[in-house]
Amino acid sequence: MALSNEKVSKCITDDLALSIMSKLPLKALNRFKCVRKSWVPLFENPYFMNMYRKSLISNNSYDNDTRLLLKQTLLNSEKHSSLYLFSSENFDNKVKLDWPPPIEEDDRGINILGSGINGVLCLYVNGINSKLVVWNPAIQEFKVISPNPAVFVPPYVRVASQHHGFGYDCVRNDYKVVRYVEFFTSLCYFLDARINMSASKVLLDPIWEIYSLKSNSWKKLDLDRKKIYQSPVGVVEQVYLNGVCHWLGKSETDIDNLYLVSFDLGNEVFLLTSIPSIMDNIIDFGLVNTHLLLLNESIALIYKDAETTTFHISILGEIGVKESWAKLFIVGPFPCLGDPIGVGKNGDIFFAKEDEELARCDLTTNTVQELGIKSMFFCSQIVIYKKNLLSIEE
Repeated sequence: MALSNEKVSKCITDDLALSIMSKLPLKALNRFKCVRKSWVPLFENPYFMNMYRKSLISNNSYDNDTRLLLKQTLLNSEKHSSLYLFSSENFDNKVKLDWPPPIEEDDRGINILGSGINGVLCLYVNGINSKLVVWNPAIQEFKVISPNPAVFVPPYVRVASQHHGFGYDCVRNDYKVVRYVEFFTSLCYFLDARINMSASKVLLDPIWEIYSLKSNSWKKLDLDRKKIYQSPVGVVEQVYLNGVCHWLGKSETDIDNLYLVSFDLGNEVFLLTSIPSIMDNIIDFGLVNTHLLLLNESIALIYKDAETTTFHISILGEIGVKESWAKLFIVGPFPCLGDPIGVGKNGDIFFAKEDEELARCDLTTNTVQELGIKSMFFCSQIVIYKKNLLSIEE
């Protein structure tokens, strides 16, 4: 005979209930907090928070074939970059990879957009007439993406692109790139006396575009430009999760605040999430650097307080819901650490130190370990990668 609800509830102790809830995704956990009043202050319970942190760090889907890629740029190398494959997070068995031919010709200022998706990388250089290449290193297959925008551009206008997202549309089986395009007058062109036109009349409004690998073409997105949020920096910190690209951005109508911008590759719509004041005791927000990471399948913000040299890490429970952010980690102080450059398989965060040494921060022990590898902190990237022998066209 089935037990009554009353008897079942008595069989579940508080410790067991907390253990079960510590393994829930943050979105589900926030809903569970509405069931019982005693569960509302869960994130103020040190015992529960310790379990939840351990569960988040240990909960990953990476197997033994998953590797790390390091994009390394050394000091005094004139920004020439190299790419290395490592078999473990201890950085054993280093293997240097050759860039694809379009990039190998000039390997300066190369960036990896986001991370490796199904073993495929997107390489780019921001700026005028920048190169953009989709590449599968395992089979050395690549596709050069045309920099020409979808709209007609007169010969006296130059194009500058800022790439914001690279991801996979699983519904259409298609890799896609999202970018913000600006147009500038080529002043040299107007030195030609045959052109009788003022520069102010030839500038085009900026546009958002999406590229489809399957159709090999760019398409203009029909959006209100002033309501769409572009990254305020030259190199975009972008993460991809479940068909959605995410980055930090600002609006032309609200330049004082950062937002999490999420772009759904399938529906081609933007979603915005406000970012909370994680460190309420900070008066000078100019001393706070904000970075976006993917921490074991969770969107994470890492705030660096330059004054105290501590790092505050929060994860998002639900896109579009500001209240679903939860602060999980405070690590440090670590005076020697610069900015984060990537996350490992086990949830460790990699940093470039001020002396150009790379280091790993273990969130469970609050310790930092030097890796014995040098690289310029503003030119370094570490991404998670798994080899894929399928063609990027399939």
